[in-house]
Amino acid sequence: MYPRHDWRPLPAARGEVRVSTDMPALRTGSGDFLRLHDLPGPGRVPTYRYLLRVRRAALERDRRALASRWPEGRRRLLVLGRGRLGRALAAELARSGAEVVRDDGARTPPHTDAVVDVREVPQRRDAELDERLEHLLADGAVLLRGRREGGRMLIFPLVVDGSEATPDQVARRRLAASPAAPELSSWLASGHRDPRPLRRATLTLTVARCLAILEDWAADDPALVEHRRLLRVVGDGLRERTHTVLGFDEPAPRPQAAR
Repeated sequence: MYPRHDWRPLPAARGEVRVSTDMPALRTGSGDFLRLHDLPGPGRVPTYRYLLRVRRAALERDRRALASRWPEGRRRLLVLGRGRLGRALAAELARSGAEVVRDDGARTPPHTDAVVDVREVPQRRDAELDERLEHLLADGAVLLRGRREGGRMLIFPLVVDGSEATPDQVARRRLAASPAAPELSSWLASGHRDPRPLRRATLTLTVARCLAILEDWAADDPALVEHRRLLRVVGDGLRERTHTVLGFDEPAPRPQAAR
């Protein structure tokens, strides 16, 4: 018969602890079970001091886990946008252990390992923003970009080396594959901005997907290959739809005929 009692929250740390002679153990915040040794003697003071030692060890373990999740060179993330989605992304990234830098509007932004430009605005050309992003990408940063389209969020392919499809190329591929290309082109060109707030489920799914993409990039996970060529559409129900979109070299401009 396994014991099912005597578990208590670990003070000021994630996890629960069981201090007993038959089965002393710590359940970490990630769900791992660790056996405890060198149990304290009887009395509240020795037990309290022992719990402080366990707490310090648990916090140090969590700190090492977070540092390994975001290694040096893939830890500093610049999050653009001050809306609800930008705030949620910044908060969750910081909670997961990343070093988050918020956009202060500087023309020359600070050095960063990745740029998160996922916002509740329609996709449109912005020469000033493109110039700032070009400066960051030239410095070696990766770019995760997302834009709102009606009640949906589009997450574009993760830009790692510039060979990935750009938002403009994604739009052209969508128009080429659409049975209603003239209508889609007109709607996209209008830059329509839905005044209604994004559904909470769509916002939550977008944040979760962005975190998964960025954590795979930080870990150099094999899934990174897919992230670099997938357009993700979040918001059509509770499912995510994906479309493969590959980057391509733009044709050279046609030379002007000599007069």
